[in-house]
Amino acid sequence: MTTVNSQKYSKALLEVAKERSQLEVILSEVNELTQLFKEENLASFFETEVYSASAKAQVIDMIKENASDLMKNFLNTVRANGRLADLSDILAEIKNTADDMFKIADVEVVSSVKLTETQIEKFVALAKSKFDLNEVTIVNTVDEKIVGGFIVNSRGKIIDASVKSQLAKISKEIL
Repeated sequence: MTTVNSQKYSKALLEVAKERSQLEVILSEVNELTQLFKEENLASFFETEVYSASAKAQVIDMIKENASDLMKNFLNTVRANGRLADLSDILAEIKNTADDMFKIADVEVVSSVKLTETQIEKFVALAKSKFDLNEVTIVNTVDEKIVGGFIVNSRGKIIDASVKSQLAKISKEIL
């Protein structure tokens, strides 16, 4: 499925959820479904042609048993449009779209040593201001090759203040 189609399903669900004041419920259900897809490898189940449409429909019916009416309707629409194979991608896009709506992001901070709690708090503040975010989760990756400093990455936006990069810039200027 193209990203465009995933975005269409995502946007439609989130708009209806927002109109009906059920955004939190839907996002909670999307998180639960995403976890279920990971634990039970449902993406492969729905993508493969080995299992019949009726077997896939039975799984969807089981999922719908504990779902809100809006989620039930959404899953019925996905099934009716023959998009069960794309459901995992659609769920991922819903999370991405919601994160964009609420300005939430995981921010990777690459450093040469593990960050302290105080440093993490400072990076949360930095990420919120530089990337215009409301909620930030810092993911610290240790990479001794950067020598010192840090690299901050959030959805393709990068702040590179590593010693390795600074040395490379100086080297280019000298040559």
